[in-house]
Amino acid sequence: MAQVRAGNGRRAQAGFLAGWPAYLVTVVVAAAAVYSFAPRVYPDAPVTQVHPQDLLVTQLAHRGSRWLSAGEQGRILTAEKPQGPWSEARVEPQRGSNFNDVLFVSDQVALAAGHESWIVRSEDGGRSWKEVMFDAERSEPILALAGPYDGTLFAIGGFGQYLTSTDEGRSWQRATHEAMSDYHLNDMTRLGDGTLVIVGERGLIVTSCDAGRSWTRMGEIYAGSYFGVLALEDNGLLVFGMRGNAFVTRDRTTWVKADVPGKISLFGGVVDDDGAIVLVGENETVLRSGDGGQHFKVAVAGERNRLVAVQPMEGDGWLVAGESGIGLRKPGERS
Repeated sequence: MAQVRAGNGRRAQAGFLAGWPAYLVTVVVAAAAVYSFAPRVYPDAPVTQVHPQDLLVTQLAHRGSRWLSAGEQGRILTAEKPQGPWSEARVEPQRGSNFNDVLFVSDQVALAAGHESWIVRSEDGGRSWKEVMFDAERSEPILALAGPYDGTLFAIGGFGQYLTSTDEGRSWQRATHEAMSDYHLNDMTRLGDGTLVIVGERGLIVTSCDAGRSWTRMGEIYAGSYFGVLALEDNGLLVFGMRGNAFVTRDRTTWVKADVPGKISLFGGVVDDDGAIVLVGENETVLRSGDGGQHFKVAVAGERNRLVAVQPMEGDGWLVAGESGIGLRKPGERS
């Protein structure tokens, strides 16, 4: 009997040794399952720094120490100073459609909008963004954001697209206005007396004196497209667009054609801190007027690509954006 027990023991030991790989796999799988469901703390992901000169950037925004840019493939960049470094913000969900405009609503709230009626919203100064509207069935883009004017935000764009929001961009309502329903709407501003102005293609200039409830078309002064509009002092108004065409008025009745060097198209503009008017356009050109928009001189000359947005910096110079991404420009330099 003792020999029989010894033989059984040896067979049991041999069986265990022969099956050890299966036991090991079972233990590993069990440990992996426990690890998968166990709570863990992940380190914060490093902020992704990008090279803004390699992107198509369509608009800039500035509030306090925060700078924003938006452009191709649904990308939004942030920086604490215009010199950078620039970091890519988180956009959820990322649709990959181009953004055309970005706007600060308040110190922490910002909006960006673009193709497919896509609008995203940030509540942390532009660091992260959540979608509030997207319509893949609508081919017309949102081209510009404006406001808030007396608590109302505006989004305008292709084929008379016109939306308003009264809750800081959380929700949007569509409207149709006959005066501009068939036009691409490119830019919007508000004058000192509260008059709203929208400009667009085919010489379109429309105004509203009742906070946007109704719109009236102004008489045509130019048959080409306007890409931008700026409110000036004393209820003045500057419109600008194709082939160097820019016009200024103080009474919305009499218009003066601005003296613009060259025939370059103009896509973006800003009123500088000292009251000077700065326009940007083809060939990376920056133009400046110190007499209320009657005469412009070349402040920065370039050779290729186009600029579409400009923001003044402290001191002497501007942050510009366009087909060559984001860059700094000083008066007199060559880009």
